[in-house]
Amino acid sequence: MRLISKDANIKKIMYQKGFDEGEILDFEKRANSVVLKFENIKDVSHFVKLLSDLGYYVVVKDDIAFATTSKSNFERTKCYLAEEGFECSFEADFTISQRMLQAKDKVINLLKTNVMGIINVTPDSFYEGSRVDLAGVSQKALEMIQDGADVIDVGGESTRPFSEPVPEDEELKRVIPAIEAIRTVSKDIPISVDTYKSSVARKAIEAGADIINDISGGTFDKDMFKVAAEYNVPIIIMHIKGTPKDMQQNPYYEDVIEEILQFFEKRIDEALKAGVELENIILDPGIGFGKRLEDNLEIIRRCEEFKVLGRPILIGASRKSTIGAVLGGLPPQDRLEGTIAISTICALKRIEFVRVHDVKENKRAILMTEAIINS
Repeated sequence: MRLISKDANIKKIMYQKGFDEGEILDFEKRANSVVLKFENIKDVSHFVKLLSDLGYYVVVKDDIAFATTSKSNFERTKCYLAEEGFECSFEADFTISQRMLQAKDKVINLLKTNVMGIINVTPDSFYEGSRVDLAGVSQKALEMIQDGADVIDVGGESTRPFSEPVPEDEELKRVIPAIEAIRTVSKDIPISVDTYKSSVARKAIEAGADIINDISGGTFDKDMFKVAAEYNVPIIIMHIKGTPKDMQQNPYYEDVIEEILQFFEKRIDEALKAGVELENIILDPGIGFGKRLEDNLEIIRRCEEFKVLGRPILIGASRKSTIGAVLGGLPPQDRLEGTIAISTICALKRIEFVRVHDVKENKRAILMTEAIINS
């Protein structure tokens, strides 16, 4: 048995081994985080039953088989496979890219760049156009869905630079009714809750949210990972240096990409220890959260490098000050074109999520970009 590298062309390998086009297409659709290749199988029927019972999807051609499962299931079953005579040791984490994200009863396709629309039920978010009062949430959500949003992100506390924290009860008064309002419009749209408080995340999930979006990556509230694990929901781990109040006070990095990668590695480890499934982790390098202009530009230019950790990536640069600075000091209301440029780059680099204020414009740019690169 061997694990196939995430960079391998699975279709080509299967074709070379004699699988027909229908088998290859079906396997590709079902492929999960781990793909295994087995050769010289002696008892095919026993082999297929064994792996199927263990939660693998298997295709066989003569004495060669390919199997796929989640990373967590592989970790749980690899020792049992070894006892059955299949070699399970490996020196590197050779996993292919995750194909889909399960968010409660909703499935998000990770083979494209998903658009996450921003709804801020706050009076002080940096971009006035993103602020929505509770009476307008359902209409705003409906517009985003019609414009092609794949996820809607709801926030009840501004985390712009130099902002002050909002008390938990006030954040709940904003967020919970907003989530409930969105659910009156759509039962199907995945909703993420933008909070770093585990208590808010818990109640938001119970109210209908499907994903936790934590700007602190679980560093501000030690119970956040426990909540994500308890409800088995995806969590976005964002990198931040400092707090919103002080993060832009002379941030400095020797190597911004390497430092963020090290942060992610530690946070992933803590999340797994708390019981979070690896497949439920999304990484956000945190554009504008304790970063200089040059740091933000380098993160965008090299954002695909974070995929070395094997997790989906989210980029949230919509209308942020980096765009304004590059374009001669433009205010937030004039930064749409710069945002679209970043979304286009993300689509070219096959980043899984972009978090934006303007769903329609960014969605159209991404669809056009994907049509070109996939043609």
